[in-house]
Amino acid sequence: MSAATQVTTKALVQQQVHAKNLTLSGRKKASSAISGLHDSRFRGRGMDYQESRVYQAGDDIRNMDWLVTARTGTAHTKLFQEERERPIHIVIDTNSTMAFGTRNEFKSVTAAKVAALLAWAAVKNGDRVGVMDYGKNGIHHEKPVGGKRGMMRLIAHLVQADKNKSNSHTLLEDALKRLRTIIRPGSLVIIISDFYHLGKDVKRHLIQLNKHNDVLSVFVTDTFEINSPLPGIYGVSSEENSVVFNANKDSDVKKMKQKQNQHLDNVFENIQKSGVPVIPILTNDNLQEKVKHSIKSPATAWNSFRNSIDDGGNDG
Repeated sequence: MSAATQVTTKALVQQQVHAKNLTLSGRKKASSAISGLHDSRFRGRGMDYQESRVYQAGDDIRNMDWLVTARTGTAHTKLFQEERERPIHIVIDTNSTMAFGTRNEFKSVTAAKVAALLAWAAVKNGDRVGVMDYGKNGIHHEKPVGGKRGMMRLIAHLVQADKNKSNSHTLLEDALKRLRTIIRPGSLVIIISDFYHLGKDVKRHLIQLNKHNDVLSVFVTDTFEINSPLPGIYGVSSEENSVVFNANKDSDVKKMKQKQNQHLDNVFENIQKSGVPVIPILTNDNLQEKVKHSIKSPATAWNSFRNSIDDGGNDG
């Protein structure tokens, strides 16, 4: 196996240098991914209750401490202190569909590199990073841990998850259902997937997560999965089977394009319409530069991605 088809510790450690100029700061604006018509902000780090004091003019009424107010007969407001370390949960898809790629490397390798890149940026910012993989071997979770210790745990987890071999699959909705039982409000959730295994309730879980946390997604795909191929005979293999695709037949190309568009529509309907920004990454992208620029405005990145497909680019 090569570094193009297998996740390696070396490749994930190397992402550290690229994370120096990348920030996940809550003070940065992130464009809404639904239509690009309005902006939303990452909530930043969670807030811990510190104490209550007498209400002062200008205090946010949403922070009123009604219990103390009722007990003392004087209006009191709650004071909060910013958490020193924000929990960040990286949810990564390890289903068999990720073991595919026609340019540079498998989607699974690209996904792991993106996970490591964002995790290094988080650790640099003083946050704690955890990881949850879902796919060929069920669901596995490492709780958020700070510093290099947290990074080494995450890297080891990603490498091991890639080694697991099975024909079974796990839905994203099941991973999110599990995550909702363990996550703390104010966390940042980053989902990295090709979004082929969603589940009928995935949108509901995303909406619920998004109420008390920040949620960002990275859509990992390959040019063969989104563009019409040049005429020819293509052998396409996965861990489960192998097929021959005849791109000389217009009817086959048309069916393929319909499936491609249906999948992109599913991503829009289930991920973006739940209020979760989507950053598209291809296996042949300069992923460090793509992530750096896309995270500033996911809506712009998605619209540019869709327009490049709609322009009818061929997979040459």
